[in-house]
Amino acid sequence: MNIQEKIHTLFEPKSVAIVGASRSIGKWGFTFLLHLVKGGFKGDIYPVNPTMDVLLGKKVFKSLSDIPGPVDVAYILLPPGQVAQTVSECGRLGIPACVVITAGFRELGPGGQKLENEVADAAERAGVAMVGPNCAGITSPRPMGLYCMMQPNFPPPGNLAMVSQSGNLAGSLQHMCWKQDIGISRCVSVGNQARLTTEDFLEYLIEDDQSKVVLAYIESVSDGRRFMEVSRRLTRKKPFVVLKGGKTETGGRAARSHTGALAGSDGVFEAMCRQCGIIRADDLEDMFEVAVALLSQPLPENNRVGIIANGGGWGVIMADACSRAGLDVASLSEETLKSLDERLPPWWNRQNPVDLVAGMSRGAFFKSMEILCRTDEIGSLIALGYGYGKPFSDLIKTLPEDNGMNPLEYVKNAIHSDQRGMDFILNIIEKYRKPVLLCSEYGVGVDKDENTPILELRRKNILSCPSAVRTASILSRLAEYGKYRLQQG
Repeated sequence: MNIQEKIHTLFEPKSVAIVGASRSIGKWGFTFLLHLVKGGFKGDIYPVNPTMDVLLGKKVFKSLSDIPGPVDVAYILLPPGQVAQTVSECGRLGIPACVVITAGFRELGPGGQKLENEVADAAERAGVAMVGPNCAGITSPRPMGLYCMMQPNFPPPGNLAMVSQSGNLAGSLQHMCWKQDIGISRCVSVGNQARLTTEDFLEYLIEDDQSKVVLAYIESVSDGRRFMEVSRRLTRKKPFVVLKGGKTETGGRAARSHTGALAGSDGVFEAMCRQCGIIRADDLEDMFEVAVALLSQPLPENNRVGIIANGGGWGVIMADACSRAGLDVASLSEETLKSLDERLPPWWNRQNPVDLVAGMSRGAFFKSMEILCRTDEIGSLIALGYGYGKPFSDLIKTLPEDNGMNPLEYVKNAIHSDQRGMDFILNIIEKYRKPVLLCSEYGVGVDKDENTPILELRRKNILSCPSAVRTASILSRLAEYGKYRLQQG
């Protein structure tokens, strides 16, 4: 097997050994086995511990050599001094890959560096593809149901891939995906990168059909030339969103104590990203929202944006946010204004942002969206205020059916209208191949409200963001990447 084939085995193993399995709740040897079992891994699971017979319903083996069948990947959860010997044993037994969870290496200084060098040398001599040490594991939901990470997160299968130099941030992103119905393809915590590096995994993801958008949390780049070469190849096929830690002197010190990373100049890294078409994120939430938008939205052909709002104030703050983000709040032609005149009352503002005037019908809202999307005057659209039908309907349900009122009929029609609106939004994105971003306060508490249309859109990777600033920032990154892809031909 070459390195890329071994990485594929790491993501899609048919058998996994947990070396250092434990019955002590709270220890990593227990936690990793628990997550592997509860995640529904479809392959063979082999706990290894010389003092036990059965753990979590699985037969426990005294050593790796006692396992009767082939092992694709060994997860090593042993004290630092025992890791090199175990990695060598993996090589002797023909185990192609291992994941070293154990910490206590380079991040602790010169003594830890010496120990890490021994582990890396053992992996090289044995021909074992090694992740880590000091890492948090791997998630790959499809096809084997592999959830073998520190944190108890079980996001559904999807198309987001993440390579992270922080296990904690990898877990946080998975939690955000899981709780917001966003699926992932691959997630790997690379830790100290003693053997396999971020670049190795990025190279694999270039051709991975399951991964449509690639994310990375990076604290350092040890081989700048290779990072740029792999990133250029990646961004010509797929969006690549990066969150860089250690941007400041304080953050750089934290990175050295975390994974032993030398953070380097942030200015140099920024220039590298611009050359390679990498999309930079400001924080984890920003990275998540930008990535989800890239999953579901076409890339805009220009930075001209149309804004449609149920009320004037929302339109004003969104126009400000778009201008600050480098987007052009486009002027509308007389032809477009006349088309809108046919749907809106005589007193509407006749400009972009389009103020629908509070109280206008939902039909006017959606038809105005289509009028803007079908014109060449804009490359993208932001729609403000979608999703109020469900909360208002919940209040109407409390009314008694008297004095000729029919609240249940109103509720039925309102919910049906929101459902048709959801389908309409999806259709115009597909028909006009322009991004339509939703910004609405009804994206807050959507699970508690059981706001079905917004929940269903979320399952299709379309989020409703409650912040004008964040929405404009997301769209500006889509526009920048769209420009990059056009330049690449």
